[in-house]
Amino acid sequence: MPALPLHMLVQQLLLGRTEGLSGPQLAAFLSGWTSVLELLRRPELCVPDAAPEVHEALRSLAEQIERAQAEILSDDDDSDL
Repeated sequence: MPALPLHMLVQQLLLGRTEGLSGPQLAAFLSGWTSVLELLRRPELCVPDAAPEVHEALRSLAEQIERAQAEILSDDDDSDL
């Protein structure tokens, strides 16, 4: 996995902040995480007056975060082998 700034940030936020959380705390964190990504995927609801370019940039950011998340979680699963 490339050590891109976005990958490092996602890894820190997704993995670093979930260590040691109880089950309910982890569920709440993951719920918030997925809710933020859902908002980024639907910018017309969050910032309806923004330019179409801003909407597209936010959707693109959500896709990049989701890709980084998938790569990080995939790498984490591979390290357990």
